Amino acid sequence: MAFEQKTLRRKNIQGFARGIAQKFACSAEHYAWLAWQTQCPQVRIDLLSLRIEPEAFDIERNRILAAMCQETLLRNLAQLTVPIVLTSASLCARFGMNEPTAHHIGDALFAVELNDDQGKTWRAEYVQKNMLIAP
Repeated sequence: MAFEQKTLRRKNIQGFARGIAQKFACSAEHYAWLAWQTQCPQVRIDLLSLRIEPEAFDIERNRILAAMCQETLLRNLAQLTVPIVLTSASLCARFGMNEPTAHHIGDALFAVELNDDQGKTWRAEYVQKNMLIAP
């Protein structure tokens, strides 16, 4: 029996966004630590240009995780049967700013939004309870 490759269509893009949000959340402990240190609870990453805002978060360690998410997005989009052109792709992380206890900062929300040249938007969110922080 031969291995059959799945046919991916536009309806799968929502799943791509969800997967990227979850992937980012699994490795965002340093982002959470920086959020606590700078008292800046929100970070935005442009997944097309890899621009990270605010600037305090734009360091090599954080760019590596952002690039991994970008690579996943591009690899997934390349598998679509009908190619699409993204006009924007962003990841926004909002960290709870509770007093950290045992290396936890509180809940965090990770949202990925993808927009194409036809005006279609896909948005997915992932909540990480009791987000870890790591310097």
